[in-house]
Amino acid sequence: MITYVAFAGIDLNSLIEAIRSSGDFPWIQGWFTSVSTFFFENVVCWTIVPPLISEGILHWMTALQATFWGVFIGDLLMYLPVRFAMHFVARLRWVRKHQNQIELCSHFFDKHLGKTMFVIRFTPGIRTPALLAAGMLRVHFGYYTLYSALSCLFQSLIVTFFMPYLYAPAIAWLKHLWTQHPNWVIAIIVGFFLLFCVAQWYIARAVMRHLTAKNDAQKATTDTVTCD
Repeated sequence: MITYVAFAGIDLNSLIEAIRSSGDFPWIQGWFTSVSTFFFENVVCWTIVPPLISEGILHWMTALQATFWGVFIGDLLMYLPVRFAMHFVARLRWVRKHQNQIELCSHFFDKHLGKTMFVIRFTPGIRTPALLAAGMLRVHFGYYTLYSALSCLFQSLIVTFFMPYLYAPAIAWLKHLWTQHPNWVIAIIVGFFLLFCVAQWYIARAVMRHLTAKNDAQKATTDTVTCD
């Protein structure tokens, strides 16, 4: 057990084995799950916790609390240091030069913070940049905390109550398919990740169009006022 604690943030296999072997001590099992979720959120939530619940190794209440706190604390630790650093970064020449664009992004975050927090929760690859951007733009901390908590709870509920029932038949089907058509399994996995990439590109493009449209509208209004 001491070895597992020593490698808790480094060796994923040790964490998995630690969760399995600590079933008689729910608070220790929950702590290991929280730590693993903090460091490896997507892997733990979508590929490790569901099978452990379906096998009866991890209790659903322990999984619900552990995944929630692991993700929620991770959100706060991405937001707070960057927000604090912006007190010093704001003095930089580059930041002052692009202040208008930064303010536009800040207004967008303030207006769409709730939707953004729920979208990034299920779109791997954009979560970290979005949370860092929220801290950089100094979005309202209260709203950020609220929407982060709600989106984390929603994700934990899916991981705890939906994924365990989906995991077993999906893995069984993929294993059966692998014995007959391994190339199809590879194609399915590749297609799954391509779908996420397309979703990320579409969301980023939609955001940029929205910001560009706002910027053009503001410029048009300014030009009209100047002409008058």
